[in-house]
Amino acid sequence: MSALFRIRVLAVSDTGLWCAAAGRLTPATSRALHIELTARCAGTTVVGLDLRQLRLPQDELLPNPLWPAGPTTIHLLAPPLLRSRTTADDERLHWHTDLDAAWQAWSALAP
Repeated sequence: MSALFRIRVLAVSDTGLWCAAAGRLTPATSRALHIELTARCAGTTVVGLDLRQLRLPQDELLPNPLWPAGPTTIHLLAPPLLRSRTTADDERLHWHTDLDAAWQAWSALAP
C-alpha cells in the first residue's frame, strides 16, 4: 500500500514534540495515522500537531481521533472540516486558529 500521508517532526524539546501531517486521509487510513502519531509521540507530554495540510473526505466521518494517545496536552491546528467533526470532551486538546498562537502555546509549555 502506498502512503497517503506523511508526518514530519519539526521541533523537539525534552518531553515536547511538534510535528506536521500532510496528505490524503480517508476513514480507512485515519487509524494508521493515529498509530503513527502515537508511536512518534511516545514519551512526550506536550505535543503540537499541524494538521492543516490533511485532505479529508468531504462526506464521510472519520471513525477515530487522529491525535496521539498518551500526551497530557495537545495543541492542534486543523482544517475546519476536522474541527467540526470532533467533540470537545477531550480536555487535552487545545485548538488554535493560527500557527503563531499554537507555536507560542506549545513552546511555553514544552520543558
